[in-house]
Amino acid sequence: MSSSMFHLQLLLKIRPDDVLYDFLARCGLPVRFGVAEADDDVSVIRRIVAAIECAPSPVRDCVLASLHRISLLADEAGLEALRAVNEAHSGPVNALHLPDAPAQCALWMYLRHRDLFDEALRLRGLHAPRHEPMPLDTLRQPLLRPDALVVDHVRLLEATLLDETTGGEIAVRAPEGNPRFGVLDLLDHWMPTDNPMRQGRFRLIAAKLGIEFFPEPGQTIGRSVLVALRRRDSNLGDFDSGTRTQLEAWLHHWRLAPGFDLPAVPPFQTPA
Repeated sequence: MSSSMFHLQLLLKIRPDDVLYDFLARCGLPVRFGVAEADDDVSVIRRIVAAIECAPSPVRDCVLASLHRISLLADEAGLEALRAVNEAHSGPVNALHLPDAPAQCALWMYLRHRDLFDEALRLRGLHAPRHEPMPLDTLRQPLLRPDALVVDHVRLLEATLLDETTGGEIAVRAPEGNPRFGVLDLLDHWMPTDNPMRQGRFRLIAAKLGIEFFPEPGQTIGRSVLVALRRRDSNLGDFDSGTRTQLEAWLHHWRLAPGFDLPAVPPFQTPA
């Protein structure tokens, strides 16, 4: 199922009311479609999906990433988790105000009570990523190797930039043949004057980091980890909890995680 079809199926479970329009506006898409005499909710939702697909890339990415997170609690088990965390906090939300429709409730809690929403995710054993935009502009400068003896090298493998003058996007990838040659090296070599990473009109909206590890005892090749970052999302939820915690600590070390305070974490444990 394509991304647009997946989110259409989710949005079809949500009423096109003020809550949905407020959610879209928070993501940077201030649209509002009244229901004409010949229209119904399904027609309005299809128009909303079309508006999402036509939105600028950063706005579209924000909406789709948020809808993906909402979908994690948009079922009966999610509804129960939301009600459970609400009750555990002495009911900050009147239970009578929580919609019985799971998708509608998940959207409402995501929009109005993000702390409870994230706690419900954790209750279900799901990762609750930060919703603050990540300051990816830090990646315009070389990253120092994190303070971990198991890490050999960190490389910017890919950077996606939005040209705020034209609205176009460019994606720059590091060459595969040289494990020490990253995006910054490539652009500094080929575009020393017109390097988009050095121009304010280009906004860095996505990146991929490659973290290379020293070989384990008895091994000749170390393993690697690929971290994919967008301004409002990442692939950290794909890793086990120990790996994710250490990666989050490194993102904080690289100033890619504003306002994210981590306790001391144990050294990164590589597989046996």
